Amino acid sequence: MITRKDILARVKHLPSISNVIVKLAELLNNPRSSAADFEKIVRNDPALTTNLLRIANSAFFGCPREVTSVKQAITLMGVGRVFEIAASASFMKILPETIPGYEINAEMFWLHSMAVAVLSEKLSKELKIKTPDLIFTAGLLHDIGKLAIASYLNDEKASVLQEIRVGGKALVQIEKNLLGMDHSEVGLVVAEEWNLPARLGLAARYHHVPDEMPEKQDTVLVDLVHVANCLAHMIGYGSDIGEMHRIIDPRVMERLKFKVQLLERVASGATSEIQSMGELF
Repeated sequence: MITRKDILARVKHLPSISNVIVKLAELLNNPRSSAADFEKIVRNDPALTTNLLRIANSAFFGCPREVTSVKQAITLMGVGRVFEIAASASFMKILPETIPGYEINAEMFWLHSMAVAVLSEKLSKELKIKTPDLIFTAGLLHDIGKLAIASYLNDEKASVLQEIRVGGKALVQIEKNLLGMDHSEVGLVVAEEWNLPARLGLAARYHHVPDEMPEKQDTVLVDLVHVANCLAHMIGYGSDIGEMHRIIDPRVMERLKFKVQLLERVASGATSEIQSMGELF
């Protein structure tokens, strides 16, 4: 069995998101930071500035008028949304061509991640609840742990397939049985290694087991990512080897007070939006 030490060492050797994102994350965590602090960091990165303005003017983010400057983007969208756009663009650049062990390529992984991000936001709006801060990024990065354990899982592919075929176990349980940690546990470590806001690590860690989360203040965020992840698989975004095991926790359905009809409504209008967002980034 691969040891925890082996997996944690692999986390430290992952390609890191850009230093700009780390700096922006530090500002988000600092209550004394200002919009001007964010603007200064973004404006010093021409590529990020270009992407920010292009994405800010997309239909998804719905700015009331054309965004022509970093300052205007921050004013209209807020520092949290600017961070989300920057983090999304940075994350896309570090994805490997394939994610071995899960039998998916970068495009499939990216579209699943984007689907969970888009669906998380759409669910919060349909439920008419206050959208949690960084919900889009929480959805986008929920599976980052897979990047760190993919090659180890690939080495155990025969055992994984046998477990799924015979035992009918969820993939996260198989990961834990074979490797000692599952991708959600590793996701928390990756988020910490990248110095991301704590709630992003919580979403990665508990998106399969929302009832186990100790930080109750972010229950809504984790619940939304949990449902969005399941829904993404249901509508065809996320065809890895554990595809058959995505089931929405009924306790989450009770907490969020939604019915199947709401899921159908969200799913029916999401496909074109997911594709558009995936291409936009």
